[in-house]
Amino acid sequence: MSSSVTGVIQDLERILLTPAQISTRVTEMAARLNVELAGKVVTVVALMDGGLFFVADLLRGLEIPVRLFTLSASSYQGGTDTSGEVKVNWPANIELRDQDVLLLDDILDTGLTLDIISKRILAEQPASLRTCVLLSKRRQRLRDVPLDDAGFEIDDEFVVGYGMDYQGRFRNLPCIGILNPNKPS
Repeated sequence: MSSSVTGVIQDLERILLTPAQISTRVTEMAARLNVELAGKVVTVVALMDGGLFFVADLLRGLEIPVRLFTLSASSYQGGTDTSGEVKVNWPANIELRDQDVLLLDDILDTGLTLDIISKRILAEQPASLRTCVLLSKRRQRLRDVPLDDAGFEIDDEFVVGYGMDYQGRFRNLPCIGILNPNKPS
């Protein structure tokens, strides 16, 4: 690890998931999807920015043909608690009717974002919709959303690293950790 990443890791209270744990689990998820979606062309709808590393690593493990669309959606707007309002940038060129859709996100927290996106996808009448997240928080959801696969189930804590951020920082960490209570500014 470079000294700059090592310095940033010092901003963590603790490491929750190591790079090796993440890599192993994402590889397992891709292998399962290869079996379950064999013979299909899959339209991937990926939520960014937090899902960037997860989506890239998962897609590299897929051996099935995919079409990729990315969405920007957020309910945090820079803080550690959801605002309750989800902002979505939906591209005009997505055609989902009769497609096998794989919805990917970094984390299932309140369920608001995945609920809104799932309903929008289902309104397009896809042939199927499968939802996968890297992390699923153990907490009461504000919306009940169907989830087909979660890499890890975690406690209800604010996490950073592996694409997830706090005020734009920490996305480049190779691990996932809990930010120190004395957060850097």
